[in-house]
Amino acid sequence: MKRIILTGSSSGFGWLTAKTLAKQGHIVYATMRNVTTTNAAVAQTIRQWAIDHDAAIRVVELDVTSDASVQQAMAEIADDANGQIDVLINNAGIVITGLNESLSTEQANQIFQVNVLGADRMIKAVLPYMHAQKSGLLMHLSSGLARLHLPLLGAYSASKAAIDALAETYHYELRALGIDSVIVQPGAYPTTDLLTKQINPANPGVEEVYGETILPIKRGIAHMFTPTEKSPDPQEVADLIARLVETPAGERPLWNAIGIGGVQPYVEQLNQGTQQLAATVFNAIGVTVPA
Repeated sequence: MKRIILTGSSSGFGWLTAKTLAKQGHIVYATMRNVTTTNAAVAQTIRQWAIDHDAAIRVVELDVTSDASVQQAMAEIADDANGQIDVLINNAGIVITGLNESLSTEQANQIFQVNVLGADRMIKAVLPYMHAQKSGLLMHLSSGLARLHLPLLGAYSASKAAIDALAETYHYELRALGIDSVIVQPGAYPTTDLLTKQINPANPGVEEVYGETILPIKRGIAHMFTPTEKSPDPQEVADLIARLVETPAGERPLWNAIGIGGVQPYVEQLNQGTQQLAATVFNAIGVTVPA
């Protein structure tokens, strides 16, 4: 049984993962914003599910963009867990689709605050506990778009590329200390609510300058996120996360791509190439880093 902090637990991969891990007997701290207001109904649904299934899921108020909120949540979780934090799953994220030019600076900042800096804030909050026990797992929900950079998804792709880079360097820094940092790169799962909760661009009027040149791209992006009978089941992402949690320390792959369709082999090649590049550089400068 592991004590697991999961951000962004109110829906999508988060809610599926919380249930999957709890069914395996783990204690899951399902964190989300606004548990007494906009997410009150969701929080109650999660609590009731836990009661009905005799599962250990604790709903905790947490906003990854706030130092104060993270500190308060960590104090509550650490007290309940007797200071033992085994796993952090950075799942909280937001998406904005639109021309790069159509996003305000504030919106670009917002997506990085949640997808990158919020994740790093959580990492720094749990690491003291993991250092004390000389073990732990940091898991980061990235995206296939960390490697495949599509127009109209520029800011989102950039944020996922950033969290990939951050998680990779944590992997090299922490592995010798008994702490794993791994990355999950899901493709498009149309049956999740990723796009229904997206933020609309602040300056959509700039599209007029581009005219019809962006229409094929818009149709393509819409097609990617339109559910069909052949859409992949997001439960497979939750199952992959659960397998990584159960995998012994030091044996977990750094990158784990899933559900990216026909381009997945190319994403995996880029992942392997990046790791080989790092190993070559480390060797050249005389540094030994765990694989």
